[in-house]
Amino acid sequence: MICLESNHDIIMHIDMDYFFAACEELRHPELKGKAMAVGTSRFEDREKGVVQTCNYEARKFGVKSGMPTSMAFKLCKELEYLQSDEFYYEDVSGKIMEYLKSLGYKMEIMSIDEAALDLGEMPYEVAINVAKETKDAVRKKFGLPSTIGLSTGKNFAKMACDKAKPDGLIMVKTDEIKDFLKDMAVEKIPGVGPKTKEKLNRMKLSTIGDISRSNKMDLIAELGSFGSQLYNLSNGVDTSKIIDTNVILSISRERTMAASTSDINEIDPMIKKLVAEVMSDLGKKRYLFKTIGVKVRYEDFTEKIKSRNLHHYTDSEEILYSNSRNLISSLLYGKKARKIGVRVSDFNDIKKQKKLF
Repeated sequence: MICLESNHDIIMHIDMDYFFAACEELRHPELKGKAMAVGTSRFEDREKGVVQTCNYEARKFGVKSGMPTSMAFKLCKELEYLQSDEFYYEDVSGKIMEYLKSLGYKMEIMSIDEAALDLGEMPYEVAINVAKETKDAVRKKFGLPSTIGLSTGKNFAKMACDKAKPDGLIMVKTDEIKDFLKDMAVEKIPGVGPKTKEKLNRMKLSTIGDISRSNKMDLIAELGSFGSQLYNLSNGVDTSKIIDTNVILSISRERTMAASTSDINEIDPMIKKLVAEVMSDLGKKRYLFKTIGVKVRYEDFTEKIKSRNLHHYTDSEEILYSNSRNLISSLLYGKKARKIGVRVSDFNDIKKQKKLF
């Protein structure tokens, strides 16, 4: 008999595939199908930075995240390169996270391109249908590919997601977890970095199956409480819970101006417009902010980003405007700005603030 029921909450982990590069393919469709990387340096200095992410066409040549761009160009001479645009990626991410929240499940934002949702106790087939519908909706609404992992535990769902990449979907049921894990390398467990891997390897533990058969007390002696967690995970026990992060990462707006200029007074009306739009969104969310960021794209398409942390949380439009104006002014250097952006982040939820009388 096939068991369709789950006796535990099912966690759905969704990860946007090669997110920064996929976002760039949206607004540069001519790059689709070409090897492309997004990096930290300007285009003119493209061989001096670091690859932040790349598409799968570039990965076929051995290009990967964290690699110096100079090495990436040696591996792939035809590599297309774009400088990272944080404002744009955060804006896209915010919209995706808002959609995921609208599904009504308890949700934890893991990073700019990852989230985990607690689907509760439901039949496995129903959970798979929820995942398929979510995956299809993300592609339809945002034009972006994603991968989803489902399992009865936050760590296991992430590991299933990693296994399903790219653009896949995997469900690992409770009675399948140990078999799913046993041959995986120890570093596939979330939280196991190079140092922990080295310690485990010194203990002759190279796979998760090795950990499951090891002595729990030896693991604790070597790794402390994390050793106990590793032992439990390797034996199919994941007690991690979704921490509801019902927040967004940032709110931003950017616009290309009618004419490039280096005069802050000519730019000022656009700053006011962007600030008003950000404040409108902020008011709907009822958030206070503590960090202000701006972006300037010049005539030669190079960009500069600058931010300022305030001493306190605020929802003041005047504070946002004055700081944004000052930051943008400091980035002009006599150069003509073609496009500007304003962003707020580091939020505090005003709905949770207690009023003082």
